[in-house]
Amino acid sequence: MSENIGETFNDVLFVPQYSEIEHRREISTATNMGKFLLDLPLVSANMKDITGPKMVVAMARQGGLGILHRFGTVADNVADFEEARTLLSECKTFTEGEGHTSMPKWMTPDYAVGVSVGVSGQEQERFNALYANGAKLFTVDVAHGHHILVRKMIGYMREQAGNSICIIAGNVATPKGAIDLSRWGANIIKVGIGPGGSCVTRRNTGVGVPQLKAIANIREAFPDVVMISDGGVKNYGDIPKALKYANAVMVGSMIAGTSETPGHVYENEEGEHYKVYGGSASGERKTENGGKNAFVEGVVKMVKFKGKVKYILRTARESTQTSLSYAGCDNLSTFRHDSVLEKIGSGAKSESRL
Repeated sequence: MSENIGETFNDVLFVPQYSEIEHRREISTATNMGKFLLDLPLVSANMKDITGPKMVVAMARQGGLGILHRFGTVADNVADFEEARTLLSECKTFTEGEGHTSMPKWMTPDYAVGVSVGVSGQEQERFNALYANGAKLFTVDVAHGHHILVRKMIGYMREQAGNSICIIAGNVATPKGAIDLSRWGANIIKVGIGPGGSCVTRRNTGVGVPQLKAIANIREAFPDVVMISDGGVKNYGDIPKALKYANAVMVGSMIAGTSETPGHVYENEEGEHYKVYGGSASGERKTENGGKNAFVEGVVKMVKFKGKVKYILRTARESTQTSLSYAGCDNLSTFRHDSVLEKIGSGAKSESRL
């Protein structure tokens, strides 16, 4: 990794460069995910308190991707997938003319709705049911993706479906992990061990790699990888920093508490409204999915109710476009090649309010 690249997002800033871009609306945020394109390089986290059918539709409307969580019964997961697909097919916001209801031209229908599976117990049954009902974009999602059970699950899925499906797999944080996942049959690698807002893996285990360093090292060692950076995004400016190396960025805490997330809106004693947001490895989420509340790597917390997610996603797009403009780039491909990150110290972090 280049010496001027810091450990994680707060350790670096982009160096401004000459630009001939007159307005940020000229800038494309489209990204190539291998088998499909995204107009907005954001993916909603496949967590129970983040992505249900309504979030899938909200993400699609803004050009991103929603991946449904795997918590609940197999029947629950199938029902969520069918609901999301139905809502998308009925969505009238994709307009090219009066009453037009087709998906936007950048969206590949087979990969408009992502689903998730684990690696043990009934996960083969979960995969078979979702695949039989038309799912084509699968995420094999566990805390430690560089693992024999992940290899076996990817192998099983390929035996059943061949190349008719797209597999996202993770999470990993090393070049070796990313290369092995690809060799085992994954199309897209999800990167991030412990940087998430509701994750306490690093604190409780001492395990992890700083997120910016992880994605930079993987890109350097595996230039052709299709990668989702998962976790560590606290500010809008962290998104373009991740996109320097990753094809897309997964967000959870940033969109937690919005109208489209599953769950109810509650009111506390002060009259403030909130929703509940919990990590997938928290005790609550483990027991809800039939597991044991033995050792947990996530927490459940209350987050302020934020209203509709579209406003957050629009700001994320505009912030990313502005970042590209400062670098003199009108698309992400050029940005990845030409933008320059510079390591900063504690004084610069304070000055930058990071």
